[in-house]
Amino acid sequence: MGARRLATVLVAVTLTMVGFAPTATGAQAEPDVGALVSAEGAVLWDPADDVVLFDREADRPRPMASTTKIMTVLLALESGGVDEDLVVSERAVEVGREPGAADLGLHAGQRIAMRSVLAGLILRSGNDGAVAVAEHLSGSEDMFVQKMNARAAELGLDATDFLDSSGLASDEGHHASPLDLARLAAVAMSHPEFAEWAGADRIDVPDLGVLENRNELIGTYQGATGVKTGYTSVAGLCLVASATRGGHTLYAAVLGSENSFVDVAELLDYGFEAYERPEPLTAGQQAATYRWSGAEVPLYADRSLAQTVPLGTPVTWRVVLDPYAPRPIAAGARLGRGELLVDGQVVENVALRTATAVPAPPARSRGEVAGSAIQDTIRAFARLHPVDREAA
Repeated sequence: MGARRLATVLVAVTLTMVGFAPTATGAQAEPDVGALVSAEGAVLWDPADDVVLFDREADRPRPMASTTKIMTVLLALESGGVDEDLVVSERAVEVGREPGAADLGLHAGQRIAMRSVLAGLILRSGNDGAVAVAEHLSGSEDMFVQKMNARAAELGLDATDFLDSSGLASDEGHHASPLDLARLAAVAMSHPEFAEWAGADRIDVPDLGVLENRNELIGTYQGATGVKTGYTSVAGLCLVASATRGGHTLYAAVLGSENSFVDVAELLDYGFEAYERPEPLTAGQQAATYRWSGAEVPLYADRSLAQTVPLGTPVTWRVVLDPYAPRPIAAGARLGRGELLVDGQVVENVALRTATAVPAPPARSRGEVAGSAIQDTIRAFARLHPVDREAA
C-alpha cells in the first residue's frame, strides 16, 4: 500500500552520446564560414528543431527572383489540379520573351499538361509557364498572386510579399527573407512530386523534352536534394537548397550572392561538420520495461527524441517512470517519459507508453497478495535509484 503513495520516480539512464568528443568546430566556427559567404542575406536552418545555425540578416526581406516559383508550384500542387491540362495565353508567352527571362518555349493556344509545366518551373525556371499556371488556376495572375500572399501569411512568412508568379518583378516590394524561403522550401519539399523535380539532375518531361536542373548542386554536392535557383539584376544570384546526410536534413538560402552555389555549399558543409543531431530514442523504440510481480510490459516512445547541437556538446537522456501503476493497464497507457538533456538541462521529452494491455492480477491468497505487494514496493523503491546503461 505504501508504494501507491509514492509521487514520482526517477530512473536516470545517463547515456553520453557516441561521437561527441570535444573538437575545435562547433558554434565558434561561425565567423569562419561567414567570411566565406558572399551573400548579402543568408541562413542555414534546421527544420527538425526550427533552429537557425547561421544567420546573416536572415529575417530581412530582399528581392528573391525565381525562388518565387517555389510558392507557385506549391500552390499548384495544393490545388489538386496537377492532372489537368492548361492552355497557354499570349500574355504568358510575352512574359517568357522578356530579355534575359528563362522560358519553356510555350506558344499561345498550346494545350499542355499542368504536371509538365510545373516540372519545367523547377528545372528550367520557365517564366512563361509560371504565368500560364497562375492564369489557369485563378483566372488571372493578379488573382493568383493574392493566393500566394494569403498562403505566405498562413505559413507565418511575415517577411514575404509577392507581386507576380515568376519572380521577374523589378519592384523591391516583391521580396522574401532567407529564413522565409527556407521554411517555404521545407513545406514544398514535403510534396513527393516537388521533391522529385527539385532533386533530379535532369528529367525527360512530356511535351518539353529533356530538362536539366539549373541547381548545380544536384549530382555534385553530397546529399543535395533541392530546391530552386534564381537571378535578376535587382535580386542578384539567389538559391534555396537542401541536403540530407545521415538522416539529418538542412536548408540553406542565400540572396544577393556573388556565387550562390559556393555560398550554399559552404553553409551546408558548416552545418554537417559543426553540428550533429543525436537521436537516442526513436519513435517505436523500446525505452524501458515496466514490471510488477508476475507481469511486465515494454514501454515505447511515441515519437523520436532528438536535438541538433554543436559538435562536442554533452548530450544525455534518461527515463522517468511513474512510481506505481495499479493493474489493469490499457494498451497505449502513458507510464513515464523519456527526457533529453543538453548540458544537463532538459530540452525535450517524449511519452513512454505500454505496448500491450496488462490484465488485473489473478485471484490469490492473502499470503500471495502480501508477497506480491512487498515485491512491487521494492520495485517501486528501486526505481528511485539511477540505473546506468551503455549507449547502443
